Amino acid sequence: MHSDPENEMSLGEQVVALRGRVAELEQELAEARRAGAARRDDAEDQGEGLLARFFSVEAAGHAALLDAIPAMVFFKDRDHRYLAVNKAYTDHYRLSADKIIGKRDEDIFIPEVARSYHDNDEAIMVDGIPRLNVELQWKLEDGTDGWTLENIVPFRDAHGCVIGMVGVVVDVTARKRTEEALRHTEAELLASQARLLETIAALSTPVLPIEHGILVLPLVGHLDETRSSQLMAALLQGVERHDAEFVIIDLTGVPFIDSTVARHLLRAVQAAVLLGAQCVLVGMSAGTAASLASTGEALEELVLLRDLRAGVRYAMARRKAMARAFPVALP
Repeated sequence: MHSDPENEMSLGEQVVALRGRVAELEQELAEARRAGAARRDDAEDQGEGLLARFFSVEAAGHAALLDAIPAMVFFKDRDHRYLAVNKAYTDHYRLSADKIIGKRDEDIFIPEVARSYHDNDEAIMVDGIPRLNVELQWKLEDGTDGWTLENIVPFRDAHGCVIGMVGVVVDVTARKRTEEALRHTEAELLASQARLLETIAALSTPVLPIEHGILVLPLVGHLDETRSSQLMAALLQGVERHDAEFVIIDLTGVPFIDSTVARHLLRAVQAAVLLGAQCVLVGMSAGTAASLASTGEALEELVLLRDLRAGVRYAMARRKAMARAFPVALP
């Protein structure tokens, strides 16, 4: 077989051309790789820039959101340093954010307040349990003070360890002072009520001295067990204070007493007798007389007369008779 020189030259040229083309392709591939790497770097740079801008926008949004909350909000790390606070917090404590961020409570507040905040926060971060509706007292260096209601929640890292806390705080000073004022007012009302009851009791069982050694105890209205006890106390105090020898108990204004109250009345009379005073009952109704009789008590020591005038005449006559019998002992 004979070869064709023209065809052989054509094949050699083709091989050379092919080799040249391979070199060109390798060069283009290297350039393409370099260009691709450059584009990736640009893309990464652009991505990082976008990411930074995203976080910047997000942080600004968070700050705006926090500042829009009327309650005070703060974030602290595990070392009790403030990470962030909102406008309500800075306004309440009259401090700019740069005076708070990165600081601890002892760097900001007076010692007793800082200690209270620190102990409360530490308990929450140690226990890892939220504390809700905790009332804490605050006080500024200028003497301004008040109360806050705090809701504090610990936050954790990916491993579940407490790394800080967030608190939402409401100033409840106005409410606390209103409650204190109400308690004070209530105490005053109770004291006034007690004084009024004492006055009513005194008016309901008045002990009136009409002559030296003679007292009149007029009773008006319904006589129950409570008033009966008041009657005994007023009667004995009157006898002791005025050194009374006769006590006229006027029952004209008492329409009826039951047997229980009748027993109380008789006990009061017997107690007065033990102090040396004789009791005279006047103005008794038929129903009261029946109640006294139904008690079964001895009534011999009682002097029973029709009305107050008869009782006064009796007491004064008896006293004069005693004065004649014992001129030195009686004034």
